[in-house]
Amino acid sequence: MTDVMNQIAAFDGRMAKVTGPVRSGKTEALVRRAAACVAAGTAPEDILLAVSTAEAARRARLRAGRALEAAGVVEPQAAAARLTIATAQNACLAVLATPEAQAATGRTARVLAPFEYNFFLEDMKTLGQPVRRLRSVLNRFQQQWSALAPEADWVVPGDEEQALNLAHQLLDASDALLEAEVAFVCGQYLQSEAGAQARQRFAVVLADDFQNLSAAQQTCLCLLARDQVIVAGNPNETLSVATRFPAPEGFITFDTLRRDVTVFTLEEAFGNPNITAFCDALCAAEGMDDAVTADERTGAIRDIATVKWNTPDEEFNGLTRYLFAQAQDDADAVRDTTCLVAPNKQWAQAFAQMLERRGFSVSCLGFERLGGDPRSFDRARAMMAYTALNLVARPEDVAAWRAWVGFGNYLTMSDGWRALLDWCEERNATPLGALAEASRALAASEDEPFARGAKLAERYNEGRQLIEQNAGRKGHSLLKAVGAEGLREYAALAQQLVGDEDAAALFALVRAGQFDPTHSDSARAVHISSYEQMCGCSYEAVYAVGCVDGLMPARDAFEVVSTDEDRARVMGAGRRAFMSAAGKAASTLMFSTFSKADLELAERTKMQVQRVRMEDGRRMATLRPTCFIEEAGACAPITLGGQAVLADLGID
Repeated sequence: MTDVMNQIAAFDGRMAKVTGPVRSGKTEALVRRAAACVAAGTAPEDILLAVSTAEAARRARLRAGRALEAAGVVEPQAAAARLTIATAQNACLAVLATPEAQAATGRTARVLAPFEYNFFLEDMKTLGQPVRRLRSVLNRFQQQWSALAPEADWVVPGDEEQALNLAHQLLDASDALLEAEVAFVCGQYLQSEAGAQARQRFAVVLADDFQNLSAAQQTCLCLLARDQVIVAGNPNETLSVATRFPAPEGFITFDTLRRDVTVFTLEEAFGNPNITAFCDALCAAEGMDDAVTADERTGAIRDIATVKWNTPDEEFNGLTRYLFAQAQDDADAVRDTTCLVAPNKQWAQAFAQMLERRGFSVSCLGFERLGGDPRSFDRARAMMAYTALNLVARPEDVAAWRAWVGFGNYLTMSDGWRALLDWCEERNATPLGALAEASRALAASEDEPFARGAKLAERYNEGRQLIEQNAGRKGHSLLKAVGAEGLREYAALAQQLVGDEDAAALFALVRAGQFDPTHSDSARAVHISSYEQMCGCSYEAVYAVGCVDGLMPARDAFEVVSTDEDRARVMGAGRRAFMSAAGKAASTLMFSTFSKADLELAERTKMQVQRVRMEDGRRMATLRPTCFIEEAGACAPITLGGQAVLADLGID
């Protein structure tokens, strides 16, 4: 450790801010501080280390075990297991899960899954407002919640107020929260008289990548600290991973808006100097006035290159052959210290399949969220399996019932659900009570209690039958019963099952995969990650694949129909993600690109097409490498041909 890192580990003041360039040891400094606190007598449970992702939390706990051992703590692994290491979102949910918080807020710590949010959006459309306008209004709501702004201060009377009222009605009826609401509701509770006992829950709060958090999340973490709070970060590395609305300004101004904040500046970057120089060059391209770059660089210079293939198929085949040859020479060369960064789900799946065919074990992260079309049973199988398992595990979950009754309907039964809620308000009934009444009326051949009641009752009856038939099933049998067997989205889960997991345990695993996914614990598994999920990680070798304009950065950065502001926003977000991922490589960094692709593939995956030409009767799109490589100027890596790279390893 450097002298500054030692000072951070020993810091006993009230507040501190740690800033530094890529690979300067910010996370390590916080982990060492946690270890020093435990060694000095602080109970591990009384320390909160907040991070941006579940994978970052997993890795931080591994680091903590080593740091506790170095600090002389007895049974360091047991102490590491007792540390509270969690995402800021989960720290807020833990507060809201207490009976006291639920009584004070009237809300439960149940968050809508991304696909469940689509049902919420369809229900909001019953207002009759233009869809584009409605999406804009909902985006504004979530932005204001993320800023912890009281609703009375920003809601506009009229259509906006009407939309907010319906949103509250829908969420209250479902007994659920939107992701952006979690920190908002938690912050309001912690700042209230009712939340006085919940404030200062932890003696020490250490917040990593503070710039990635929303203003509401940042406030909640500070309110949870009793004796000390230390935040670490770098505004250059801001990613929308912990929230859609990160607040880097909260980190930048942390010491200016508070009194007696000690600022620690880490100036030395560790690892491959060529990699950290490349990252700093992209920071300069970003044009940030307060860019944080390295004053010193330490480490051995290793490989850094751009490798150019002809087509995507050559990239998939050639790069996996390259990794296979490396593994043949050294069995430990390609393992969990190796990560392929993919620009989208299609590239991740293609590389995963090729690597598995070559005998590698693979762990994918960042592409788990369930997709499909809820209006079609055939295209909603993965979502329906999730919802079915949810109902078997938690039969009283109203949000799950809302999704269940909407599958397969061209309007997702939004009109019927709205009628159901109006019926409930008139009679002070619950949604489940309304469904039960509709079911009774259907069985008795009576008139519908509300519009579309018979259709809702049919789906409700199917759901009740599903619950009754599968309540006692476990493990693989239950997975098959809910329709998840054989679906690609559940393949990784099926492999890790013991077989005796009941519905609650199985659903907890499935839900964690949606909200808190992590890489496999296997040391032999090659990692494939999205750019966002690289946050909080470090690898010996990083291979950024699919490095063409349109995939990285996204094509929206080039769209002429967009405003300059929109293009700059997309370009900036892509640049920060690209730079941050590159900085996770300690020794080896390769950017893999290709010069052309079938036009249909290029359009489908939204690559930025330079021109189109005919080759052997096929329309081929000409592409260019990601503009970020060129932006690095003199710090950009050399470009090598893919076949030349293979030839150097003796591969024809």
